This record gives sequence, structure tokens and C-alpha cells, in this order.
Amino acid sequence: MTRLEGPLADPEAGAWIAGRLARAGTVSGTVPEGFEAYARIFHPIRAQLLSWHREVPVPVESRTMSWVQLAASRGTVAHPLMQWESILAGYRNPVWNEPGWHYEDPLVGSLPAATLAGVSRVLAAHTEAPRRCLAGLWDGYGWVTGSGESITFSADGTVTHEPLPQPFLGYDGVGTASRLELPNRGYLLFAGDLAVFADPEWQGRNGWDPLQSPNLLWPADRTWFLASEIDFDSTLVGGPAGLIDDLLRDTAFEAMEVPPDGDLTHLGDLLNEDPD
Repeated sequence: MTRLEGPLADPEAGAWIAGRLARAGTVSGTVPEGFEAYARIFHPIRAQLLSWHREVPVPVESRTMSWVQLAASRGTVAHPLMQWESILAGYRNPVWNEPGWHYEDPLVGSLPAATLAGVSRVLAAHTEAPRRCLAGLWDGYGWVTGSGESITFSADGTVTHEPLPQPFLGYDGVGTASRLELPNRGYLLFAGDLAVFADPEWQGRNGWDPLQSPNLLWPADRTWFLASEIDFDSTLVGGPAGLIDDLLRDTAFEAMEVPPDGDLTHLGDLLNEDPD
């Protein structure tokens, strides 16, 4: 199955979430309270070592890095509540004619497709309803509503304004579907098999932006809950202790256990100095 059903006309399936959310910016303010354990999955870092040839940047080496590896290279402390800017310790990417490592910011509000596929495989083993999952998508993205426009500047100075593509290729009712209303966020809900997210082409088949994952994901039996909050560069999962243990042991992605009251804002990294 490579298609999601939705957006659902009735968001009642997510009505239980709001009453179990704690303070915004914390682990249990993002994933509902009441789960046995919680994990933070760090979105991977893309790094390039750049040289220059006749004022043109030349990649010498490209690789994917973990947050732990970056912290080690910067002499900062890797820990469950570390923050991106803090472990960088004020590092500035090289600019024109400067050799050095360029670190691309991790995706914010989205779990990369390859990582989501690996995580989904672990999640599927910890629910009796892998074929009956709910996926929430924040309704504020421009490509969701079709609002806004792209602006192109040509070499001769011409400026071209083009409307963004119509929302959700193949889906009707995006504008009129009821939203799941959570604190400061509205979500469209979709239903489908968890196996959808193992398909590398799932975004295109469902009319989603190619870099976007569900912001919320949970099975009908509510044994676990995944959230990629739109302002976070990591993804949180709550569930049984066995699931969290399996996520921590999996070498396909980087994860650490976090406390439910853990602060995931820039103020929560108490072991590294905030560069701001």
C-alpha cells in the first residue's frame, strides 16, 4: 500500500492528544504524557570538506555525520538534550575562498525519508495495528494550502512570480477538511498502513513535499506516538520501554533516551554554552 487516505473529514481520532500534552518545548509537551519511556531521534547532518580552485568551491569529502561525531569534533558535550547551535560552539561555515568543513543544518520539522523508513520498521514491531495508523501534517506549510508564490530572478534582472503548486496532488477537500487542533497548531489527518513510509517514493505518490514527513504519527492502538515538531531538528517518540530500547540499539539512526520533562528549547542544553 503506497497511498494514504485523507485528509480525514473528522479529526476525532486525535482528540485524545491535547489533554495529555504538558508544557510546550518539553518532551511531553510534544509527545503526550503517559508513555513508559521516550526517545529523541537526531536528524542527520550532511557535511562537506571544501577546498577552492580558481575561486570555485571543490568538495574534497562528503559524509553524513551524527550529532555525537560533530560534538566530538567541536570539543562540546554530546547528551540527550543537546542543541544544534550549542554543540557547534560558534562554528561558522567557510565562506568565499575559505577551505574547511561545511555543516548543513539538520532538517527542521521533518524526519528524512531514509531515517523514517528505518524508524518505521522498529515501530511496526511494537503495535498490533501497523496497518491502521494516523499521520498528522501541520496545515501551515505553503505547499499544503497552495498559498504564496515562488519568485525567480533571471540574469537580465527579470523577476518572475509563479503561484505555488495546487495543494495535495490527487487529494480533494484539503481546504474544507476539519483540522486536529492542538496548542498553537492545526493538523490535517491521514490514515494508512505504516508500511507506506518504507516506500522511497511515498511523498510523490501522496502529493507531499519531497522533504516532508508526518509531523505526528501513531497507531490506532496508541501504543506509541511519534512527533516531528515543526520547530525541532529532531524527532521524539514515546512508547513502551522495549520500543525505546530497540530504537536506541538500532544503528541505522542516532537516538538517545530523554526524560518526559526534558527541555528541548535552546535553554535546555545546560552542558554546552549557548553561542547566543
